[in-house]
This record gives sequence, structure tokens and C-alpha cells, in this order.
Amino acid sequence: MLELGFINPTSDYLFDPFKGDPHVHFNLLTIIESKLPKVNSQLIDLRGVKKEFIIKHIPECDVYLHSVYTLDWNEQNDIVKNLRERYPKAKHIAGGYHVNLFPKESQEVFDSVILGEGEESIVSALQDLEDLNLKITYQQENSIDINRYSYPQRKYLPESSIARKGLLNSRHNKEYGELLSTTVVFSRGCPYSCSFCAVPQMRDYAPGIRFRKPEFIEEEIEYLKREYNIGGISMSDEICVPLNLKKAISHLEAIARTGIKWRGQCRVDGVNPELAKLIKESGCVSMGLGVESISQKSLDLINKKISVEKSREAISLLKENGIETRLYMIIGLPGEPEDVVEQSWQFIKDTSPDMVYLSLFTIRPGTEIYEHPEKFGIKKVNTDWSKTMHMIGRYSNEMPSLTFEYAEESPWGRNFSGERIMQNYMELQKRLKENNLATL
Repeated sequence: MLELGFINPTSDYLFDPFKGDPHVHFNLLTIIESKLPKVNSQLIDLRGVKKEFIIKHIPECDVYLHSVYTLDWNEQNDIVKNLRERYPKAKHIAGGYHVNLFPKESQEVFDSVILGEGEESIVSALQDLEDLNLKITYQQENSIDINRYSYPQRKYLPESSIARKGLLNSRHNKEYGELLSTTVVFSRGCPYSCSFCAVPQMRDYAPGIRFRKPEFIEEEIEYLKREYNIGGISMSDEICVPLNLKKAISHLEAIARTGIKWRGQCRVDGVNPELAKLIKESGCVSMGLGVESISQKSLDLINKKISVEKSREAISLLKENGIETRLYMIIGLPGEPEDVVEQSWQFIKDTSPDMVYLSLFTIRPGTEIYEHPEKFGIKKVNTDWSKTMHMIGRYSNEMPSLTFEYAEESPWGRNFSGERIMQNYMELQKRLKENNLATL
């Protein structure tokens, strides 16, 4: 019997690491259990554990799996080093965004790396490990049919970690926040190419966006209701509703049949009058919109392919249908106007969202901006990935910092200094907090 531990890092850079769930871990552990009955698997959840005590929470295993996100790279690197000292015979297999972006660097840390989607590769790697023939690299050439696999089981974590209150907090309906809720993912990928996002870099392995079939979505929700008494779900999908109207209708009808309350996020150009009505009827209580900026120049520079007016229209449509609206906005993007704070604040006052998540612009590996900074007027990028968390909620005893520096001049004119960007960010955060728009 092969003992396997799938390590979920501390995510200590998050204000509350338990607001999300390790869906990659759930998915792969479910597949491993179904395909390889001789493997004894467990999820080693390190959230909430102080880093100095991590090693005391990891039992001995024959093989450890790691799904590497850029912000976790340093921590996971240290974990492997410590485990090699403690359990030198154990093997380490890794996949995830950071491994795909930096395969050579990753091969120096792990015994084997998985490039592309991992459902088939992890089974092959573990079979090879049992045969003492583990390869250095496994690569999935074609995209995975996500409807080929059953929904991911949640039994790998305690029930209290799966079902919790507060995920559906609402400004106008307090009872939603009292519902036992959990997070779900019903799709994979994104068809767009925003310059600040790393998702497009994965297109060689997983093009476009794929949704679970409506009947499988309904089946998973019913499983969560039955096993965990769930009354609400928070969708972690990049785009939670199919862009094709016919597919969107069957998708939303499947959710509606479960009677669940839910929240998610979508693009502003993914909302029209008919769809907004259907979203509400399916049980949606809150929708997040990637507005990003009030500057059309900035939106065009980052290849967002939306308009400011479309953002206004989408917010209005959701509000008309009684759906709470939450905006995602970024300060520090290239091409921002001199009065970006005042214009942003006026936009917020005009559209009256229920909440605004304001981020400080950061540059992550795998993005077009990281690969070609000069195109965006950037002369320097900090590659200390631990500095790339950008939500103000993290900072209590420290100030956030920029991970890049603009050139003084660019094709669109003068750029802001780092100090000015930080002032703009903190001023807008201050106004949001004072008007009770920063938290629920």
C-alpha cells in the first residue's frame, strides 16, 4: 500500500484562508481513489498552522503531492527541504501554475513535475512510482474532458471545514450569511486574454472555457446538500455562467432545481436583460463583476475588451433584478488619469454597488505584462513573489508595496510614481471603508 499525502499550504497571506477550498486537491484525490485502490491517500491541510510548526503536522508518507501557486512557492520549497531531511526516502510530485511557468526551476526542487492538466498524469506518475520508474516530467498534451470524472468528494477534510456560515454574507439579507455554505467550481479556463492574468498562458494545455454538464452540476449540489446540509454555494469559477445563452439557460435551470442560494462572478459583457432575470430566478443573491478600472484607456491597454459604459449597464441590470453587486477594481494600472481617485469614486457613487474589492495592481509570472513589461511602460519588476499579495485586508501592521516601477514616460504620457499610486490606493480604500463598502 502506497501512502500518499497531498499538502495544502498555509496560505497565510490571506486574511482568512478558510474562505476558499482546495478544489484541486479534492478533485485529484477523488480520481486517485477511484483509479488506484492500492494507494492510501490523505489531504494534509496546513491552513491556520504557524510556519515554524508545519513539519510537526505532516505525517510520514511514501509520496507527497504539491499543487504550486506562485504565492506559495517559497513555503512549498521550504516544506520539501524539511521533509527530505526528515523522510529522505519519500518522493515529491508537483504541478500547478507555477510549475507550468517555471518547469526547470521546479525540477530542481521536486522529483517529478506534471505539466498541463493533472487528472491523467498523476495516475500515470503514481503507477510508475509503484513500478520504481518515476519520470522527471509528465505532460498532458490534450485538454481534459472535465465531464469524464465524477464530482470531487469533500470527505478529505472535517465537515466543519467544508460547511460554514458567512460565505453568502449580504448587506440587505442577513439570513443568507447564516446559511451553511461551501465553495464549488463548475468550470475550467477562460476564453479571454487580459494582460494582467496568467490564465491565458495555460492555453497550450487547456484552451477556452469548459463547463460541467448541467446534470453533473445538479448532482454535485445535491451531494453537498445531502452530506453537509448546505443551503448556499459560492462559485469560485472565473466566469460562473456560460457565455452562450442556450447553454447558460440549461446551466442555470439545473442550479435552480436544487433550490440553493448562490453567489459568483462574471464579466460585465456577460450580463444582458434576459440573463440577469434568469440568474436571479436560479437563486443568485450576489454577483461579482470585473470592472477593473474607470479609465477606458487602461482597460484597452490591459486588453480587457470591455467598456466603462458596459460596466455601468451590467451593474444596473443586476440591481434591477435584486442581485447584490460586488465590483472588482484595480488601482495602479497603466494609463490611469491624473484624477483616477475622483473618477473612480464618482463611478462608485453613480452605480451604487453593495461592495467594492479594491486591489493594488501587481505583476504575476505568466502574464503578458510580466513577459513584456516595456509594452506597458514598466521598467522594473520585483520577482519576490511573496510581495505580490494585493488585498488591503492582509495589512494590519504593515503597508502594502508595489512589485514594479513605471518608466517616467510612456507612449500614452507620464506615468505615476510608486508613491503616487500608493497614495491613490490608500485614499480610495479609506473612502470605501468610511462608506461601509469595503466589507460585509
